[in-house]
Amino acid sequence: MSDMDQVVGALLSAIAALEAFLELDSQAYMATNALEEIAYRLSEMSDEERRNFGAAISRIAAAYDLEEPGTGEWVRNVPRNLGLA
Repeated sequence: MSDMDQVVGALLSAIAALEAFLELDSQAYMATNALEEIAYRLSEMSDEERRNFGAAISRIAAAYDLEEPGTGEWVRNVPRNLGLA
C-alpha cells in the first residue's frame, strides 16, 4: 500500500464509524458535523490530489472485494456520498 492508501484507509475508517453513529442516532449531530467537515476538507483538494484520492479509493475497494466480493462498493460510493463526485 502506498502512503496515500494508508491515509485514505484511515479516513474511510473514520467515515464508517461516523456513519454507524448516525444509524444509531447516537450523537447524530456530532457525526453529521464531522462528516460535513471531512467533505469540506476533501473538496479543497487540487485536481492532482483528487486523482490520487480516486486512485487510492479504487485500490482499496478492489482489495476489499478480494477479501469478500461486493464489499468494496461502499468504498467506491464514499466520494459520491460526500458530494465529491
